[in-house]
Amino acid sequence: MAEAKQFSPNILLFAGTSMMTLTMAVIPFCSRLWMLAFVLAIMGFFMGTIDTVANVSMIRIFGKDVSPFLQALHFFYGLGAFVSPMIAQPFLLNEDCSPFLDKAVKANPNVTLPAGTLEEAQEMTKIDYAFWILALMMVPVVALTFSLVGRDVYQKFKGPTCPYKDADEEEGASAPVPETPPVAVPRNRVIIMTGLCALIMCLYDGLQAAYGGYVYSYAVKGPVGVPAGDAAFLNALFWGTFAFGRLISIALATRLAPALMLCGNVMGCTFGLVLMLCVPTSMTVLVTGTVILGAFMSSVFPTALSYTEQHIRVTPPITSFLVFGAALGEMSMPVLVGHQFDKSPYSFLVSCSILCMFSLVVFLAFWWAARAHSNESSNHCPSGEGSEGTVLMTQHVKYYSRMKSDLSEPEDLASAESKP
Repeated sequence: MAEAKQFSPNILLFAGTSMMTLTMAVIPFCSRLWMLAFVLAIMGFFMGTIDTVANVSMIRIFGKDVSPFLQALHFFYGLGAFVSPMIAQPFLLNEDCSPFLDKAVKANPNVTLPAGTLEEAQEMTKIDYAFWILALMMVPVVALTFSLVGRDVYQKFKGPTCPYKDADEEEGASAPVPETPPVAVPRNRVIIMTGLCALIMCLYDGLQAAYGGYVYSYAVKGPVGVPAGDAAFLNALFWGTFAFGRLISIALATRLAPALMLCGNVMGCTFGLVLMLCVPTSMTVLVTGTVILGAFMSSVFPTALSYTEQHIRVTPPITSFLVFGAALGEMSMPVLVGHQFDKSPYSFLVSCSILCMFSLVVFLAFWWAARAHSNESSNHCPSGEGSEGTVLMTQHVKYYSRMKSDLSEPEDLASAESKP
């Protein structure tokens, strides 16, 4: 994103959250479709700005130890997706108003409608209050981002301060040995890894939007034939396990390599969809598959981003391209899946399974590209440090730069024992 090179990240976050709050509050006043489309376009632009700036800022602060912090950041995305429908539900009419939209009232006069006209039905929903409540909930976030901007302004006028010193440096401890400079990554390798990461995000954000949007319709119209009231439970179950999966991933990211977590994500999602595909008439299998899919799909985006950051320098333009790939999948996949759903509800699971199978191939190519880069790095690093995070193994994550790792190197232990 070009703006990230010209403006402070805090200013961009303040502008993004302010416009999100404003557009959320303005939506109920949109009386024409073009007005609603214009407001949603503005909201989408600033949502992308917040997404890009937040991810780039986390990477800049924590570097290669960013994985658990990205998981925490995206956990709140999932939490919002789980909570916001609960806020809107009490204000919905919960009645079928589709005859107003397809103008089928005259064709079937015996249909009992909740209101006489579409305008009357819209007034009965009171859905405007849901948008205003969500806008009010965002006001404290705007205030916090504004405080960050104020802090930057204060520090600018105050002037530079003394750099932070560790306790060991104050006691006269010897200066740390400078790290080996990173090996330059070829441009074609950067392009390949960025493209593969964007493709994974495109597939899984699209799968997330498609499954979350059509699981209700599939449960009602598909082979299971679930009642409408019970089918609504599947939506809450999917987004609830999605948020819970991201919460668990915060702890897992401190102990597991991103390669292992991403492999588990892909395999888990594929297993859940294949299970539902093989037993399409069972409600138990549908619930189980929904839980599996929500849990394993939850951490794909932050894990893929942290995995990419281990091997290439994730700059603001690269992050913007990754976010664009995710948004492209979120926009296009529901349309493609929905087009086939009209012909056959069972095609919903078939389409989702094909996406997972293809993502498995993309992951293998992604892992191969990362491993090739690791082998080149290890040739320039005799100690083999360049291979960190590329194999499917556990790892210790030093999750904060000012904290000492609880795993000491053998040289450090030997020097400590030699001291009186």
